[in-house]
Amino acid sequence: MEYVQTVLVQIEASALDEASRPGGLLAELDEHRSYLRQQPGFEEMQITRSVNPEGNVLLVVETRWRDDDSLVEYETHEPNVMSVVNRYQDLIVPDSLQVLDMEAVQAEAARPKDTATQVSERLALPLLVPVGVLAFALLVIYGLSRIYLEVDPDVATPLAAGISIGVLAIAWYLSSRPEIAAWQVASIGVVAAAALTGGALFAVIEEDKGQATEGTPTAAASPTAQPTGTPGAPGAGIAVSMKDNLFEPAELTVKAGEAVTINPTNDGVAVHNMRIAGADGNYNTDDDAVSDPEIVNAGGTAVVSWTAPDAPGEVPFQCDFHVSLGMVGTITVE
Repeated sequence: MEYVQTVLVQIEASALDEASRPGGLLAELDEHRSYLRQQPGFEEMQITRSVNPEGNVLLVVETRWRDDDSLVEYETHEPNVMSVVNRYQDLIVPDSLQVLDMEAVQAEAARPKDTATQVSERLALPLLVPVGVLAFALLVIYGLSRIYLEVDPDVATPLAAGISIGVLAIAWYLSSRPEIAAWQVASIGVVAAAALTGGALFAVIEEDKGQATEGTPTAAASPTAQPTGTPGAPGAGIAVSMKDNLFEPAELTVKAGEAVTINPTNDGVAVHNMRIAGADGNYNTDDDAVSDPEIVNAGGTAVVSWTAPDAPGEVPFQCDFHVSLGMVGTITVE
């Protein structure tokens, strides 16, 4: 069912040329069509006029709407067809303006859709909508995952909560306005896609910077830093690089009963730590030796103070956060 507003007005014959000139009444009514296309519920607009060779000219402006609420909302606010016509009182016949609100009967049957529209609705839209939704979902998954991995862990949780609240707010806004204009939905989608794309690019750039830093020679690679893990002069620590997700070196050698200082550096992006199993060979017991601090952020350093067992053997160590990814190592006691 459609609702139709018909505005009828007579233009004086002598004023027809002025009404038809660029910038005149007819031109302004035609420009008003662009404004109408942005209004919820608007269907179409048609402007006709009589062709009598003599006498006044009857101008008929018809607008069609999907529901009565949309029509009432339009005609009770300016600009509308009546307000446009009323600005040209010097051209129209006094008291000739009439406004009729009507309900169309079998509007769809009276105005069959053209072939292009039918093809678009039956073929193009059913294909494009799922593809667009899938592409946007993949962008959301990829973009958010890269952003969450890059930001500090203390920031990731409130950021995720804020994004969730924002998604719920947008969903509520859209669901509470069934007649929302298409350009508003498109604007929300464009802004969301731009934010996700920008965040993902930022995360990729930051990760590339971190990987470039990993490739820069450090003290662990210098001759005096003893990259094999063998302790040097008294007081000198064993340099260990923690990367995503491995220790380098992953095999250290110390002497039995020796007090050892290990200096792990987080050269990766994620958080890491270093835990040496206690004398019982088990982790997470009171005799473990754990890095200080226990959580080492990217670029941070720590210290592990540990005394080797008196008997030769092998002692395992690990990163508590990435054991499942194989971030483990072994200390050989000679």
